[in-house]
Amino acid sequence: MRYCLSLLLVLSLASRVSAQTEYTPEWEALKKHQAAPGWFADAKFGVYFHWGVYSVPAWGGEWYPRWMYVPDRVGWGEKIYGYHQETYGNDFHYHDFIPLWKGAQFDAREWVDAFAGSGAKIIGAIAEHHDGFSLWDSKVNPWNSARMGPKVNVVKAIQDEAKARDLKFMTTFHHGFNLMFYPKPENSWTRRSSNLNIVQDECKVPQDPQYRKLYGLMNNDEANDFWLAKLDEVINEYVPDYIWMDFGQRFIEENHRKRFLANYFNRAAEAGKDVVVNTKGDFFPQDLAIVNIERATMADIQPEVWVTDFILGSAWSYDKTRRTAIDPAKAIRILAEVVSKNGVMLLSAGPTPEGTIPEEQLATLKAMGEWLGVNGEAIYGTRPFVSYGEGTTLLTNDDSDAWKEFGALKKGIWDLNAGDVRYTQNGKTLYAIQLGWAEGQDGRLLSVFGKEAKGMKVRRVSVLGSEERITYQRTPMGLTVNMPREKPAHADMALVWRIELE
Repeated sequence: MRYCLSLLLVLSLASRVSAQTEYTPEWEALKKHQAAPGWFADAKFGVYFHWGVYSVPAWGGEWYPRWMYVPDRVGWGEKIYGYHQETYGNDFHYHDFIPLWKGAQFDAREWVDAFAGSGAKIIGAIAEHHDGFSLWDSKVNPWNSARMGPKVNVVKAIQDEAKARDLKFMTTFHHGFNLMFYPKPENSWTRRSSNLNIVQDECKVPQDPQYRKLYGLMNNDEANDFWLAKLDEVINEYVPDYIWMDFGQRFIEENHRKRFLANYFNRAAEAGKDVVVNTKGDFFPQDLAIVNIERATMADIQPEVWVTDFILGSAWSYDKTRRTAIDPAKAIRILAEVVSKNGVMLLSAGPTPEGTIPEEQLATLKAMGEWLGVNGEAIYGTRPFVSYGEGTTLLTNDDSDAWKEFGALKKGIWDLNAGDVRYTQNGKTLYAIQLGWAEGQDGRLLSVFGKEAKGMKVRRVSVLGSEERITYQRTPMGLTVNMPREKPAHADMALVWRIELE
């Protein structure tokens, strides 16, 4: 009898917990979800990648499968049609690249080692881009990397390695735009009207039914169900810590978007995970999703955590004609800028079709890891100070940019230099990050201590990576902190004063 009562009590409590954590597909119920859990606010930096069938031509970026079918494109991507015709011919379609994508040198351990070595706390895998080709062992989409191409479950391989290092795992989904990605006549039964459509007198995408799930040859209702089925499959199997969403989800029906979130949040609750989803636009309310801006920063400190993405190589995906990578000094300076305003920064690598990370990208990751190895305490686990910073570089809007939502700033972000300082804080410790080493400079005036922080008292100042005693002077103008005589390791990228407050 006592056993029965105990069992009933346990079942009752379990039922009550389940009821408390169950999310239903209604906005008010979904808003119980915390948009940015503590681990995400602490992580600050992540690395993922763009790798897919489009990596085979390795020319013109991950939108190659679209522009290869558009002969009269003007502007971005306009040369791809001609290149494709000259290189592969008129009868070579996007699906013909799949057998050429072998990925024979793919090694998830090597990739995650490189990503983690950069200092990334979030490790990501692209799950599916606009092209309709999935990178997990999908039962709902036959066009996937486990069955075709490299014949590898890329999502699982990366997740397993991230888990082995106790790092957070992210999947990126761009597939909301698949129905409209390949050229189709405007307002046809396979395509809804949108300002991103391109009118085609002739639809050149293969019409054979065997390709319908790849090229989005389906009506809107079926496409929405297909969108949701893919997400549910990854959620139910892998429960990622973060599902990154591209802009195309704005074309998905609201009910489907809510159903996706309800399943994701419920599965995460069952797994004991605090998960993250972002909105790149207004397809999810900001109460439950973090704001995502592309290759940009914010004007000031934001009350809620946000995220931004930058390209590690010359393009989102591998481009064999432009073997360059982001300058690690610029990447570190942008990271400090983003973190000072309550943001998280992601970098996207572009692996080769063979499955290796290009050496120039590896070099940047290594250099970033070396800086963060010395100065990471100024980034990880920090929060914004009373001011994000000060300096000489002006950051402004780019009116010509199509992706300037949420007041994102792009102009000037690549020009951050030793004339600029960004602040982060962890408890009673303030970090003043000077974005470069100023040769011949004796000290630095931190004017915030003459303004927003004028009432704060300083107990001690040091420089990360230096054993020297650092002197400082307080005046009505602010706090002048002196430079170390010897330049600390990696200070050319950024120098960090550690200021202990009383």
